[in-house]
Amino acid sequence: MSSARLLGPKSLARTYHAHAYEDAWEIVEDYQRVLEYTGRHPNAGSQRVASALNLPRGRVRPWVDDGAIPHPVRAIQTAETRGWLPLEESTETFDPLNRLVAWVCSSGTIKPDTFSVHLLTRTAADRERADAIVAALDLEYANEHDENARTTELRIRDDGAVLGRLLWLLGAPLDDETTDSIPTYLNDVSDDAQRAFARTYLENRGEYWSFTDRWILEHRNRSDYYRRALATFYRTLGADADVHEDAISIDNEFARELLDFH
Repeated sequence: MSSARLLGPKSLARTYHAHAYEDAWEIVEDYQRVLEYTGRHPNAGSQRVASALNLPRGRVRPWVDDGAIPHPVRAIQTAETRGWLPLEESTETFDPLNRLVAWVCSSGTIKPDTFSVHLLTRTAADRERADAIVAALDLEYANEHDENARTTELRIRDDGAVLGRLLWLLGAPLDDETTDSIPTYLNDVSDDAQRAFARTYLENRGEYWSFTDRWILEHRNRSDYYRRALATFYRTLGADADVHEDAISIDNEFARELLDFH
């Protein structure tokens, strides 16, 4: 199993607005410096801390006097507590996160304004699979059912915004993004992890066409470059994959083996 680090705290911090900083990671470093100083000088006020560390008092005051925690720091704390960072394939949470990336790429979205994660489900089987992934991450979701649609949208609650930032870093697109390739971390993980991604994708988007004896993955909402990248990915796993105008197709033998049909 690969042991390459896929994500670390610095990447997550940099998904936040830096405000007075050029790099949001510097907020984390300055906050850590403040914590270390106040740990050594527990009675120091914000003015003394700011002077000692050569930081603007207005920046330090909320941290020292009010106990405020910068957003990037809180996000890192949340991700580390939940076992999402640092992320390697050997990390216990990698498998459900990998399948979540596949779900967002194939049948979901991350909202660009809030980074909230939404999963689309169409059948009871879809719902069971979504339940298993969300439960494996010890999360909960809210139903956002459209009475005029055949799908139910599941919005991940609680720490969903931190989760959304991590999924985006792994390559899941935001709702308003045009993406031309599948997540690049798949190049750095094992065949088993790649097949788990491919299986989730096929379960969400695949439809068997008996008259061609092939599975169609319709993707009008993606570019031709993306469809070509997706077909190439399935080929690397052993599929006979073709690119069509609004879809890709893969051979039934590969699909049934991937889905464990007997």
